Amino acid sequence: MRDNKIFLMIQGHEIWLEEPASENGDVVLSLVYGHNMHQDGMADSKRLSAFVYSEDGSNRELEIIPGDDRHLLKFKADRDGYHIVVADMGSIVFSQTKDGYKTGPKSQFKDVIYAGAFHQMAKIIIATGSTGRFEGKLEHGILEIVPKEPHCTVGREIELQVFYEGKPLGGTEVKAVSKRTEEEMALVKTDEMGMARIKVTHDGDWMFLVRHRDATKKVAEAFDESVFVTSPRPEGRGF
Repeated sequence: MRDNKIFLMIQGHEIWLEEPASENGDVVLSLVYGHNMHQDGMADSKRLSAFVYSEDGSNRELEIIPGDDRHLLKFKADRDGYHIVVADMGSIVFSQTKDGYKTGPKSQFKDVIYAGAFHQMAKIIIATGSTGRFEGKLEHGILEIVPKEPHCTVGREIELQVFYEGKPLGGTEVKAVSKRTEEEMALVKTDEMGMARIKVTHDGDWMFLVRHRDATKKVAEAFDESVFVTSPRPEGRGF
């Protein structure tokens, strides 16, 4: 019998961050799991970690608080400027056999058709207090999307640059998803410098997602490839 939760992650479920709010001097965020910004269950808390990166170069690990249907992240808004909040869901190996999907390396099972190590990351940009010019940069993760602006503007293109192992990743697809429609709104390939430009057609929350497979990152008896997924959200909301 197929393990439905495993199957969903292999086919495209991801984590993302949303609903930033101010609460007693803290910035509070929701860490959500689902597909195309439609929630579907909760991510495995044992595999989650979270951090906030500030403009002064400092970073802090954040507590992950389980909620009724999502996880919450909090950080004290004690520094002005832009902050990058990152949620990281550590690698897990899924093996596909003739009997369905299993969690664990392929060496543990018979008749393995495919095995992959899946790793996910989500991030969001938060503005607190007085902010100056936004300078996007690499902060966390082997696969990362860096927006040129901290927010989306309806009717304009947002410019994104994709990096893998610290280098621009050309020829990869960037998917744009709208929370309002819970649908894919655009699919754009990056140029040789890893740049993609996507027009924001309506208001509301947007997410941009890249899924990258690397067959060179394999372990002979464990998995055939590594699959990295990153889903950033420009926000720019002020507190």
